[in-house]
Amino acid sequence: MNNSDERNIDPIQEMLRIVDKFSTSKLWNFKESFRSKKSPELIYDSEWCRMSIVWGGWDSLGGNSISIYYGRLHAPNESTTMNWDGEECYAWHGFKLAIHFLDGSSPVEVTKMGNSHPLTDKYYEDEYRKKFYRRQPEWLMEMHMDIWKHYDKRFFE
Repeated sequence: MNNSDERNIDPIQEMLRIVDKFSTSKLWNFKESFRSKKSPELIYDSEWCRMSIVWGGWDSLGGNSISIYYGRLHAPNESTTMNWDGEECYAWHGFKLAIHFLDGSSPVEVTKMGNSHPLTDKYYEDEYRKKFYRRQPEWLMEMHMDIWKHYDKRFFE
């Protein structure tokens, strides 16, 4: 795919392609529940949580990109925050702190590790970066699939 093709891609169709390619989402019974073309986003619900795939756009160095966030079943569709017991709280979260929590790491250990984690470190090595050159969505989905396989349903509960 050349650069002009990357820029002309339909974000929703590309995200659907990525989800279909990594169809293990079907194993966890995720079903599409929300689609926004305004700010390209897909939300999938399972019995435990919600997963949001957000289109990051295109840049000349990395190509197209996405972000993946998780929320509880009551997380709103079109907002990153919500009011909870009178306080404004973030409703959607990345995976990095969650996997340290699932491992039983202390806050001190997590601080020392920073963004590093044995399960995801390989994705930041040169070999993996080259394998997924200009294919960040596939790179990120493969990382999430490894996390899902490792933690099984504990990750979602």
